[in-house]
Amino acid sequence: MFLSRTHLRSVPMTALLLAGASWSAPVYGREALHDLRPYGMAVRVACTGALEQDQETFAAHIQKRLEARSVQIVPEGSVTLKLFVTSIQSSDGFFVVQMRMELDQAAFLGSSNKLVDAPTWDAWKMGEYREEDLLSEVDDLTRQFLNDYIASN
Repeated sequence: MFLSRTHLRSVPMTALLLAGASWSAPVYGREALHDLRPYGMAVRVACTGALEQDQETFAAHIQKRLEARSVQIVPEGSVTLKLFVTSIQSSDGFFVVQMRMELDQAAFLGSSNKLVDAPTWDAWKMGEYREEDLLSEVDDLTRQFLNDYIASN
């Protein structure tokens, strides 16, 4: 059993000032991915629980998928694709997992005049998976991201 959806978060319009010196309505989802190709993107993975040892495997897989679609990977940058994995191993050998992939972009927070990393796209999955199926679930989230990214660029 699993649950999955790509969803939009509401962000207060007065809270974020995106892309420059003028107030603009915040963008989220596919629209926020427009014109990111020149910046490249960093990839970060954080696993907690029973899957901590898989962080590097997941990160390498995501990077490989992005590079295959001509997305430039940079070590650090203002655009970061993040995967968060929280898991426990059940007594029957399955993993109960919540995965969330989000794209963070540097945004100017108007209320404090500071740059912050703001999530502008996300997708998630939750379910019980066999260990051999986990990489395909990471791949599914990456595919969702790439579909939106390619459609916007």
